Amino acid sequence: MKIIDARVRLRTTEMLQPWTDDLHPAFHDYIEKYHMQDRLSVMPTEELLSLAGESGIDRIVVCGTDRVENKHIGELAHKFEQIIPVGGVSVSSGINHALREITELHDQKFAAVNFGFGEKLNVNDKLFYPLYGVCEYFDIPIIVHSSVHFWRGAYMWKGQPQYFDEIAVDFPALKIIMSHGGNGFGPTVLAVAQRHPNIYLEFSALRPKYMAPEFIQAANTYLKHKCIFGTDYPLIDFSEQVKVWKYSLREEVWPLFFHDNILSALYGKPIPAL
Repeated sequence: MKIIDARVRLRTTEMLQPWTDDLHPAFHDYIEKYHMQDRLSVMPTEELLSLAGESGIDRIVVCGTDRVENKHIGELAHKFEQIIPVGGVSVSSGINHALREITELHDQKFAAVNFGFGEKLNVNDKLFYPLYGVCEYFDIPIIVHSSVHFWRGAYMWKGQPQYFDEIAVDFPALKIIMSHGGNGFGPTVLAVAQRHPNIYLEFSALRPKYMAPEFIQAANTYLKHKCIFGTDYPLIDFSEQVKVWKYSLREEVWPLFFHDNILSALYGKPIPAL
């Protein structure tokens, strides 16, 4: 069975910078909680892809956070067909700048637009609405941080499930991938995903044994077409995450969880095999 990892950060100098300097002090909490120290050294992309392949992962979705990372990811995606590029966009530099960036990402065939947790605004804030609108117009999915986080420069409650319900109501054709599956806000998010055809739950950086049992039940049954595998590497090791999720899910849903659902979310249908 082939696997697609729906959220990865490469170990290039450019993409490790936030983890190896003091620009984001909260990242130290992640390093400690996820025991990441040995995964924060620079690794050639060819070697990282090979490491992922040893766990059966043949494609990785690489998410950028800003214009510099987007350019870097785009260049690597042209070089390595295993990389599915996603560009990061922020409203911090202004709405017009963000709209131009989304247009460029669309023109460059990026698979989705990523909105991180570094802004204080709630995900349903009307400042984001022009961005969501242009993504809906271009038919480009959005990936939005939706769980508890440790960046204390932004509010923890900014990504509550009810806010995603509002977005889905206001943008009914917009495909929304809730990164980290609403972790920490309880099973309400399951009802939101069940209600809206275009909402998906991506479970990167989550260990099943620490999740509410309702989430595992949903992934095995009524939301089996909506739940998506991811590691958020280097937070969690590839092999560890594949192993624990295979153990937690019924074998008959593995193809959906590990492969088909992310392709449905990004492209509407599976893309050709390598």
